[in-house]
Amino acid sequence: MTTQSADETDMGVGVGIAFGLLTAAAAVYAFVSPGQFQTAVGFAAAVTLAALSVAAIHIWG
Repeated sequence: MTTQSADETDMGVGVGIAFGLLTAAAAVYAFVSPGQFQTAVGFAAAVTLAALSVAAIHIWG
């Protein structure tokens, strides 16, 4: 049987989901942007935000 302490929160999941939604938005931006530079910026943002999403879940999860 597992028990939860009062100190535990779901902040890691919430922050991870927030970064995940931003990642999806950056990926959409990379897909629909007209120029190569804008596509590169969107892709870089998506990769960075995806890494931050995983890190947030590991740190606070």
